[in-house]
Amino acid sequence: MATTWTQDDFDRLSWHDNAVYGFYLAVGDPGRGDWRSDLVLDIDFILQWLNGAEGRYRFRVAPATLTFHHATDLNLSIDWGHGSVRQIALSPICIARIDRSPVSEQRVCLDRPYFRWWIDTNWPDGGSIAFGASGFTQVLRAPPIVQDEQSLPPASRPPFQPR
Repeated sequence: MATTWTQDDFDRLSWHDNAVYGFYLAVGDPGRGDWRSDLVLDIDFILQWLNGAEGRYRFRVAPATLTFHHATDLNLSIDWGHGSVRQIALSPICIARIDRSPVSEQRVCLDRPYFRWWIDTNWPDGGSIAFGASGFTQVLRAPPIVQDEQSLPPASRPPFQPR
């Protein structure tokens, strides 16, 4: 079983209903020649949707770190209830889908393709995260477990350790 994926695997992956617990901006120190600019997401990755009893699904889920490399032009639009009188508590973001399109006139990674990425959310409804990036690396942080829920219980998630 694979535990690491890259942009070469994009067409074989789905992040539908994956929970996002946090994000981190991993930026380097240009004064020391470190031009790193990564957008790092702490997610529960659903590796497989399994047909269960009585038409219910079960899920093979693992905590993962999804890192987009050479990130630029970040735009976050997440609204848990602006102006809401219901006082909606924060909860993990839920990915609807991740899409990308090539950027033909990019000035970031001249030696490789560069893409515009969109992460649309189904919770909060209508949210999006948009940015440019050359690609991604996704690494599982623990073995997957099979369960009835699409996200892991907090006690099953190892701590997120951004670099």
